Amino acid sequence: MKNPVKQWFSVRSSWRSLNQKHPGVFDWCDASMQLRRVLLPARFHDKAAGAKLAAHTKIEKVEGDLFRVDCLAEGITFFWNEAPDNNLWFLIEQEFNAGNPHCYTTPPIQLRPTSLVLDIGACEGLFAFRLIKNDQARRVLCFEPGEVTSALIHRGIEANSLDASRVVVEQMAAARESGEVVFEDGVSATAGRIVDAKESGGLAVKAVSLDEYCASKEICLNADDLIKIDAEGADYDILLGAQEQIRVGGPQIAVTTYHSAEHCDQMVALLRQLRPDYQLRVKGFSFWTERPNPVLLQASTRPAPMN
Repeated sequence: MKNPVKQWFSVRSSWRSLNQKHPGVFDWCDASMQLRRVLLPARFHDKAAGAKLAAHTKIEKVEGDLFRVDCLAEGITFFWNEAPDNNLWFLIEQEFNAGNPHCYTTPPIQLRPTSLVLDIGACEGLFAFRLIKNDQARRVLCFEPGEVTSALIHRGIEANSLDASRVVVEQMAAARESGEVVFEDGVSATAGRIVDAKESGGLAVKAVSLDEYCASKEICLNADDLIKIDAEGADYDILLGAQEQIRVGGPQIAVTTYHSAEHCDQMVALLRQLRPDYQLRVKGFSFWTERPNPVLLQASTRPAPMN
């Protein structure tokens, strides 16, 4: 069970340490987003999540363990490969609630209808579907090495009547270097991850660095484009494999930092080295990990919009 006092001191210590190393990146207002969830035990917000899930979605069993989830207000459908529980609301909320620190597209991110998005760790595809449905991107390339989750995205493309040329599924892993990695394709859509080759239960899958992938496709990312990364712990390695695209084109970046206590510091340092002109923003603390870690790092070279 969570100890609120211990959680509070962990949050304050982590926030102050990051600000001492990287001033101006982690505002306290951003650090305290949804802080109640971080401090209090799950039972305090689990029931509310279940009520919101019931009110805002329609869930139907399709076959076996496959469920269709309709987000009613947004008119977007996705598929889920296990019986939904209350935690599914948190995955949905992060897409549509700018007050959720896991929301990828809050400022400084500014997408346009012409933006190209590389969605690394696309999972069930809800992020990609939202961007195309809302005309926030011309094309989304979904990197998802797992067969199960790739199939979920394909089903979602069809259910949302999307142009398959605009939501492209790349069934491969993004990594620091091209080659092969061992991937554990979990039962849950969110459980897939790259594992150490010595671990059992994983399958060898194709991996590619984003620099090599972009070169092979003649892609040159620019400040209107976005690299979104949520890769269950491989996030920093993926950034290392995209250094040339970042250095030359300065694409916008939204990358999760909660999988490792060291990642946020490492990523901020890397991006400041590659592009000193990046505007950086760190948001929130995780409430679902063993200890609270910063949730998301965003970066953009685009000037802030005029009020």
